[in-house]
Amino acid sequence: MMRKNIWTISQLVGYIKNELSNNIALKNISIQGEIGNFTNHYSGHWYFTLKDKDALINCAMFKGYNQHCLFIPKNGDKLIVTGSINVFEKQGQLQLIVTAMKEDGIGNFYIQFEKIKRKLEPLGYFDVKHKKTIPQFPNEIAIITGANTAALQDILTTIYNRWPLAKTTEIHALVQGQKAIESIVSAIKKANNTSADIIILARGGGSIDDLWCFNDESIAKAIFESQKPVITGIGHETDFTIADLVADFRAATPTAAAAKATPDYREILNIINKCENIIVQTISNDLNKYNQLLDFHKNRLENYRNSIIKYKVEIDNLLNIALLNLKKKSELFKQNISNRKMIIELSLKSLIKYNSDYLENIAAMLIKSIDDKLHKCKINLSKSIDLLDSYSPLKTLQRGYVISSQDNIILKSIKDIDYSKNIETRFIDGIITSKPVKE
Repeated sequence: MMRKNIWTISQLVGYIKNELSNNIALKNISIQGEIGNFTNHYSGHWYFTLKDKDALINCAMFKGYNQHCLFIPKNGDKLIVTGSINVFEKQGQLQLIVTAMKEDGIGNFYIQFEKIKRKLEPLGYFDVKHKKTIPQFPNEIAIITGANTAALQDILTTIYNRWPLAKTTEIHALVQGQKAIESIVSAIKKANNTSADIIILARGGGSIDDLWCFNDESIAKAIFESQKPVITGIGHETDFTIADLVADFRAATPTAAAAKATPDYREILNIINKCENIIVQTISNDLNKYNQLLDFHKNRLENYRNSIIKYKVEIDNLLNIALLNLKKKSELFKQNISNRKMIIELSLKSLIKYNSDYLENIAAMLIKSIDDKLHKCKINLSKSIDLLDSYSPLKTLQRGYVISSQDNIILKSIKDIDYSKNIETRFIDGIITSKPVKE
C-alpha cells in the first residue's frame, strides 16, 4: 500500500505541469513586473525575470512571439506581459511563457540608478579627463572579487594565459548584499596600498538586485579617488553599473577585464619576432648594399692603382728624358759661359786700357784747367783786396777824418743828432764821448 504512494521526480513534475497547464486561470494571464537578467539568445529567444518587491518569476518569450514586439526591453524596464504558466521539467523550474508584452513605465531600479548617476555626474566622476591610463605591461595586478568564485578563477586563468609575468594579488570581498559595499570600499583602499599597477573589480553574472551594491555612491567615490587605474568586469555584457561608469575602463565580463589588464604575450612575441625579422632584413639589406658599395670602391681603387702605376712609368720616362735634356743643356750652358767668360775677359782688358788712357788724359786736362783757374782767381782776389782796402774806414781815419755815431748809428747829418743822448766820436787811435749842444 505504501508502495503505491511513492512518486518519481518525473511523475511529480509532470503532474504539476499537467495541473498548471489545465488550469484556465493560469492561461493568458497578464502580469506586471520589473524586468531583469535580460538575455537576447543567439537563437532569437528572450529569457528574463520579472520581479516585484517580494517575488520573482522566470520568463521566456520565444522568437515567434518576440519578433512582433515593437521594442527590445532592457533591464529595469517595467512591463506588462501576457502568457501562460508552464513548468520546465528538466530543471523543475516554474516559467511564464510570454506571448505579448508592453511597456509600463520605468522600473524602480532604473529610477534609483538614474538618480545616483545625476548626482555624481556634476562631480566629474564620469569625466574622461579623470580616467587614468591603463599600463601596457603590468608587473602586478590586484584582483577584488569574491573568494573561490568562478569570476576569480576566470581572471586568474586569463592573466596566466595572456601575461604570466604579472604577479597577482587577491583581495577577497563580498560582492552581493548590503555588507558588500563596505567590503568593496575597504578592498579598493587596500589595493591602493599594494605595489599593484592595476586594480580589477569584478563579479560574475546575477540579477539586478544581486549587482545593485555596485551602484552605491561609496564604491563610486572609492574608485574615483583610487590612485591606481581600476578596470571593472561586473556581470554580463548587458549589465551596467555606476561602478562601470566611474572606472577607468569598463569590461563586459571578468574575463574581458583580465584581458584588458594584460597584453597577450603571444602577440608581443609575434611583434618582437616581426621586429627582429625587420631588423635582420634591414641589416642584411644594408650589409648587401655596403658590400656592393665596397666592391665598387675596391674596383675603383684597383683602377686608380693601375692608373697610378701607368702614370708612374710615364713620369719616370719623362723624368729620364728631362734629366738627359737638362744635362745636355747644362753642358751647353757651361760651354757658353766659358766662351762668354773669355770674350768678357778680353773685352774687359781692352776696355780697362782704353779707359785708363782716357782717364789719364782727362786728369791732365783737369789739372791744367784747375791751375789756370787758380791763377786767375789769385789775380782777381788781389785786385779785390786792394779795392776793399781803399774803401776801408781805417784808411779814412788815417787821413785825419773822424766818425760820429749815436747808439751805433753813424751820424751823416746834423739832423740825425738826438740831443738827449751822448755822441761817440771815433779817431784813428781812440774814441771820445761828448754831449751835443744846440745853438
